[in-house]
Amino acid sequence: MQFLRPVAKRIIAYDRRQQIHRVAELLRHFGLARYCPCCKAHLRRFIPSGLVPRLEAKCPVCGSLERHRLIWLYLNRRTDLFNGQQKRILHVAPEPQLVRLFQKRDYIDYLSADLSAHAMVKMDITEIQYPDNTFDVIYCSHVLEHVQDDRKAMVEFCRVLKPVGWAILQVPITVDTTFEDPTVISSQEREQLFGQEDHVRRYGPDYKDRLMEAGFTVTVDGFVRGFDDRTASRFGLMRNEDVYFCRKKAK
Repeated sequence: MQFLRPVAKRIIAYDRRQQIHRVAELLRHFGLARYCPCCKAHLRRFIPSGLVPRLEAKCPVCGSLERHRLIWLYLNRRTDLFNGQQKRILHVAPEPQLVRLFQKRDYIDYLSADLSAHAMVKMDITEIQYPDNTFDVIYCSHVLEHVQDDRKAMVEFCRVLKPVGWAILQVPITVDTTFEDPTVISSQEREQLFGQEDHVRRYGPDYKDRLMEAGFTVTVDGFVRGFDDRTASRFGLMRNEDVYFCRKKAK
């Protein structure tokens, strides 16, 4: 059967192969104990994922992780993103699990951006190439911990956000107080100090202060704590992950 795979790849379009894969995984993992809000799959359980594997972290059908499912629920239940009104959204370091969901809405003017080639535009978020007040919505998750000058990136996000717009800027909160050391440049040292070889800091709850200094008003929303334990487990959510919902300070 192995020899059939290259043939199938040539004959069947990528999108179609992905659809077939998702159906196969759905049948394989079907159950009623878990539910992925991103792909609407009913599952027996989520599967392990992560550098240090986390049990029940990943949806086997669409690949969503805890943070993707949390944000998708939050966007639907706590924001006006899907109210049918035209909005221009900037999605930084686009997660494939969410891209297709945003692009389904014809009233969303969607732009994905990254330093690499897997986005619609190449962008350095410390020097965003768009004018002031361009975007209604900015979504950036688990990116700033990779950026040397994160404060400059935050200022840029604030600059290009419309006065009535909003941004969700997520980072992993892993220590009591934000810790960084620009002299640490080796991958090994970064992994030891910051938890991953391409991270340049660990954030604490004072992350909110950095966002405010950049020009935002910030709501640290404990949205997930509104779910009971059974519901949080069913959606595969982390109980300690807050949402950093930001608006531009009024002048």
